[in-house]
Amino acid sequence: MTMRQACTVVLLLAASLLPFAGGVGASAAAAERGPTVTVPEALATPGRPVKAAGTGWAPGSTVQVEICGGGARRGSADCDTLRAAVALVAADGTFRLTLIAGAPPAACPCVLRAVAAQGGKRAQTPLTVAGAPDGPSAAAPAPAVRVDVIATALSGGPRFGELFGAPAHRTLTVTLRNPGDRPLGRAPLIVTWGPGANADLPVGKPLTAELPAHAQRTYRIPVRLPAAAFGRYSVGGRYGPAAFSVTTDLYPWGLLGLAFLAVLLTVFTASVLVRQGAERLRARRAAVGVGAELPAFFAVDELTGVLAAGAADRARPGLVSTRAVIRAMSGEAPLVDAGELRALAETLRMSPLDKER
Repeated sequence: MTMRQACTVVLLLAASLLPFAGGVGASAAAAERGPTVTVPEALATPGRPVKAAGTGWAPGSTVQVEICGGGARRGSADCDTLRAAVALVAADGTFRLTLIAGAPPAACPCVLRAVAAQGGKRAQTPLTVAGAPDGPSAAAPAPAVRVDVIATALSGGPRFGELFGAPAHRTLTVTLRNPGDRPLGRAPLIVTWGPGANADLPVGKPLTAELPAHAQRTYRIPVRLPAAAFGRYSVGGRYGPAAFSVTTDLYPWGLLGLAFLAVLLTVFTASVLVRQGAERLRARRAAVGVGAELPAFFAVDELTGVLAAGAADRARPGLVSTRAVIRAMSGEAPLVDAGELRALAETLRMSPLDKER
């Protein structure tokens, strides 16, 4: 390879790596700048869709996007939370969504605001809303909105099916209070769940109503937990600036009981088989050693009869079967009557069929 060819290869490699380097640099720059939200068109018409995109957000987090008036200085009180949209951030820290534009509750200047449900990071971009009135710009931002969480609870005890691995159904009850002197707009109630202490899986966004000053409202949201849930689970969420969380323990005791019963049945069956095998073994040993259970003395006449029957055996003259003696002495019937068996053999030998052969 000549020097000119080597330089050409190096230049080609450098050109192919430039896009990747640019992408890495852009991602690092986006992380340094923090989260952003943008719109392709800065003009929104009520009732028409508005597209939005974001960069630099935490992967896996949930972001709520809404149109706000008054520069969103009062937070959710200035925003059209009824038409807000929620997006899940991708692995590269970006999201895309579409929401329906509406008139914000406060006069413009208007913005498109994005707020992360986890961590509270936010970003906004200027937006012109057609037909929205313009108001005077305040010199200082309004005081922060405050919401108190009075009580949270999960109700609904374990049903019969849950004991055997069916999905668990609970009801989350949240009581919120507005301690301020101004009413709060219809802020979204975001509910999430997850195993352990990580409640990051969305349940839903139930409809809410305006929260008057010094008033409180109670919301009940059905929550469905997964099948065969085992251990502790958290259900939490956020309403405006207020966050809440509650835990519950789920154990399929029915499945555990069935598993324990199966182990007991296995042990019981094995013990029965072992006991039966031991009994058969004892029976065989008893049959072999039955002579040890015989009495110490026998009647001479009985023993003489057994010996005479054995001595008359033509096949083994002068020999007596030990088993025959034991059975006779123990009072059991003989297995074979040698005299009758010999008579049967003589009859078969002299049969007409034998003569024909």
